[in-house]
Amino acid sequence: MPSVETSEVRIQHAPDGVDVSIGDDLIAHYALTSDVSRVDLPKPHFHPLRTRGGVEITGFAPEDHPWHHGLQFAFPRVDGHNLWGGGTFHDLERGYTVIDDHGSLSHEGWDDADRLSERVRWRGRDDEELIDERRRWTIVPLSVDGTDGYALELDTELRSLTGADVALSTPAGRGRPDGGYGGLFLRLGENFAAEGLYGEDGEITASGAESRTLVVHGRTGDGAAVTLGLSFRDPSAPGAQAWLYRFDPFSAIGWASAYHEDLVLPAASPLHFRHRLLVLDGHVDPAAVRAAL
Repeated sequence: MPSVETSEVRIQHAPDGVDVSIGDDLIAHYALTSDVSRVDLPKPHFHPLRTRGGVEITGFAPEDHPWHHGLQFAFPRVDGHNLWGGGTFHDLERGYTVIDDHGSLSHEGWDDADRLSERVRWRGRDDEELIDERRRWTIVPLSVDGTDGYALELDTELRSLTGADVALSTPAGRGRPDGGYGGLFLRLGENFAAEGLYGEDGEITASGAESRTLVVHGRTGDGAAVTLGLSFRDPSAPGAQAWLYRFDPFSAIGWASAYHEDLVLPAASPLHFRHRLLVLDGHVDPAAVRAAL
């Protein structure tokens, strides 16, 4: 079973974001924005994320998908606006094209800077206000099966600012197979390879599999072995508990609540999401990782 370490989590603020350390280990930088183009949609994100041993696992704005920003939370379409970045998927015939429909995701301030609790505003292409998000990140040092690591947890609430329901849509809703990405999304570094994927009922063999947890035995492009544990922390949350992933020609994993059906943010009540990411050096027993999730 996991045990919380005594190592101190240190938060150091800077104008462009936050550095997070556990003891002497610098594990993460949380950027409030970036200097990518509007089409690639600057957004708050974690990059780099590192293991306690210093192995970097995330990728940022790679050439193949420059709108993928480490660990990010966003949706491809929000009431007809692109709040993901890149091209917009229209249908199977037209595919993706870049049109003038990009909105913005902006850090509006800290509710509690030392606890990484922030306000994020979702706006449309003409700067109209769509969603107020109250986002909190929690970092917990852990030892799992004798390996030091940490859990990074997102606890976030979305509220409509339009006075009406807000549609949270994905390309799957327009017919793209395995296109239900949206929500919390982890872009992994170049040439990251999966050597084993494990869910609640054993090995996972296809994107879209449903499971509360996902354990990944991976290897970075530099050959370092790492273990990632991912989980849906709130069984009452909207949508599916499905995992969208790619490992060829690029590597990414998404907590895919809208994998099967688009979501709706009601006018009068919030949507609440709680997800967890566990980061460990080496390949750790999947059962022990699952117990920590």
